[in-house]
Amino acid sequence: MGKVCLKMDVNMKQRIFKILRVLKVYMPDWSVALFRKYLEKRLYRKMLKKHKTVRPYEKGKYEMGINLIGNIRSETGLGESMRILARVLKENEIPFVILNVDSWANEDNNIHDWDDYIVEKPKYAINVIHINAGEWVRYYSDFSNEILDYRYNVAYWLWELETFPKIWRPCIDTVDAVWAPSQFICDCIKKYTKKPVVHVPYAMWLKEPVSYGRDAFDLPEDVFLYLLMYDFRSVSERKNPKASISAFKKAFSSEEANEKKVGLIIKVNNAATESEVAGLKKQLEGYKYIYFITKNLSREMVESLEAAADVLISLHRAEGFGLPMAEAMFLGTPTVVTNWSANSEFITEDSACLVDGEFIKLSSQIGPYEKGNRWMDANVDQASEYVRRLYDDKEYYESIKNNGASYVRERLSYERAGNSIKTQMEKIG
Repeated sequence: MGKVCLKMDVNMKQRIFKILRVLKVYMPDWSVALFRKYLEKRLYRKMLKKHKTVRPYEKGKYEMGINLIGNIRSETGLGESMRILARVLKENEIPFVILNVDSWANEDNNIHDWDDYIVEKPKYAINVIHINAGEWVRYYSDFSNEILDYRYNVAYWLWELETFPKIWRPCIDTVDAVWAPSQFICDCIKKYTKKPVVHVPYAMWLKEPVSYGRDAFDLPEDVFLYLLMYDFRSVSERKNPKASISAFKKAFSSEEANEKKVGLIIKVNNAATESEVAGLKKQLEGYKYIYFITKNLSREMVESLEAAADVLISLHRAEGFGLPMAEAMFLGTPTVVTNWSANSEFITEDSACLVDGEFIKLSSQIGPYEKGNRWMDANVDQASEYVRRLYDDKEYYESIKNNGASYVRERLSYERAGNSIKTQMEKIG
């Protein structure tokens, strides 16, 4: 078994975080923001200086294949994204190894399914670096030249809006190409570079039947359950859980929901304190069948939860892909989703309940999402009609269920994803 091969400068991380914590306590927000920008500028200068030392790709110097670089052990959406790429490579018999990267974030790294593929040094000609642009600057400068020199360096990035943040754009200069799981992301990044920006789609593989039933989550068998899933680190304003809850409440009053045994599961990842979900609980006062799951779950448990629900609701404002939707559809769980951004690429009006909406501009910076960008506010009234119809109309329910499963399996197949990678490998030579 290979060892974790890329460890960041822990002392540097601790110093930066300690400084920011102290500033946050003793200084106003505007001064903390200025200091953060100062640190970021220094990091970007270091990154671009490092890039000048990297020797360009040399065809034939290394065996053709892929060094997949990122944190494959992470219990996050990004970790699962990397595991999907690894499965695509394996299923299509594309030679690859994994260089595992420790994360800056405080997250669980407990998935060891791919440890046999982890190595200490790169082997092949192509690096596919699965580290998002927001973290790129922190990692790139610590990569050894042995990893980057003479190799074709590809960034595999996820992003959720139509505009790529200005501060991240220099990261594009450090790679030979960008790959992304959706055309939506590709269209965004193409605005800022003439380098190849390539759609390399995901492929869905989920264990069937799933490992666990409702009893594993202490959920009743006789309640019709809607599922809402999101991660606090994914920025709740983007995931927009309050809209999904509002759609549920418009579809069912508390009295009717309690009488008919209709309920809602709210799965929240990385909720630091109970206070973070208190506002959601307040929205649902009077509803009897409400179930909060706040502990982080294994992949088997997540997939089992998606299958255990009767319907998935996702009234997100933007998605770079939308894995929970694709997974739910694959497992035969009908979905009610916002009809915009990357998820529209694997969803049709016959395979899911598509909710229209209005574009709204961000009036201020929210997480990495810059002021002036736009995303979509889903129409809660339309969503509530779908939520209700999936309960009332069993024929419609079965149609959405079956069409969703068949369409996503065809659209997100291993063959399609593998062919995309093989085509790029042939071009790189």
